[in-house]
Amino acid sequence: MGETTALPDLDANVVAALLAHPRCRISALAAAVGTSAPTVSRRLSWLFEQNLVRVVSVIDQQHAGIGFAVFLRLRCLPGASADVARAVAQWPESGYVAVVGGDLDCTAQLNVRSTRHLMELLNGRLTKVSGVVGSSTAKIIRRFSTPHGWVGGLVSADTLTRLRIERLDHWTEGAPGQRHRLDDLDRALVDLLANDGRRTWRDLGAGLGIQPATARRRVETLMSAGLLRLRTVVQPALIGQPVVALLWLRVTPSRLEAVGHALAAHPNVMNIAATTGLTNLSGEIAVGDDDALYEFLTDEVGRLPGVAAVDVSDGLQVIKRASLVFADEHPERISEVRGV
Repeated sequence: MGETTALPDLDANVVAALLAHPRCRISALAAAVGTSAPTVSRRLSWLFEQNLVRVVSVIDQQHAGIGFAVFLRLRCLPGASADVARAVAQWPESGYVAVVGGDLDCTAQLNVRSTRHLMELLNGRLTKVSGVVGSSTAKIIRRFSTPHGWVGGLVSADTLTRLRIERLDHWTEGAPGQRHRLDDLDRALVDLLANDGRRTWRDLGAGLGIQPATARRRVETLMSAGLLRLRTVVQPALIGQPVVALLWLRVTPSRLEAVGHALAAHPNVMNIAATTGLTNLSGEIAVGDDDALYEFLTDEVGRLPGVAAVDVSDGLQVIKRASLVFADEHPERISEVRGV
């Protein structure tokens, strides 16, 4: 397995613009990157065909009231971490799985329906995974940022505003959501958008035997309500940020909100959330090199009042993002089969 090479500048810029607005019109993407619409269309087609990028949609568990998320931290026998991570990546409940360095060997984010469901996973399925010698969990209780809003600092503020002006889904956290009961048609539309969040209204309508206008109205209602969220999935190394680290912070409770918002505002932080457990703030960052990671830890994290301790795990290989599994030999490429 070789090192992932960053995309050429034009392709990286197209991906960055797509991170800002996953369903953005080709003409708007072209204006954002300073090239023609046919060029952007060709580059996007190539990126999708090579399985380097994918736009997906997900139902927000929190707003839908259908469960919660937890971080699962695993210690493994020597040499077993990759196999353990691949096994956990096959669980439909795992949205994110990585082999990491430091005190841990593997970490995952699980989306579960209930505490009972989580107990069934820990006391049943996890015990059957060979090579696991220890585990711990931390429930996510407040999200400050998620990859739905991450652009890696690669898009200027003005361009970001222009790209997002027509974006209806919620890319920030804490926005008020509306309760909306999903019916069979809603679920069918969500399923069609799960692997390709850029499917056209005409395509969605044809797939379900409804008018394109009906498909658009239903989907836009779900997005505006905060239930359906879009995300462009890409390994950060492809856009010039190969150093991935998992952060586990212990923060004074009275400062947790302030520290969470401060870190969420950093352009390289992919996600940050308050959790239960001794380390009560956890997240992921992607940067260009070790110097940038050092500067982040010393200049950004180190200056924040209330941070009592920081543990950093190297992201040696992210195997699963947004429920998409990456290929073993080419970890920058999304596998053909969705890992759920």
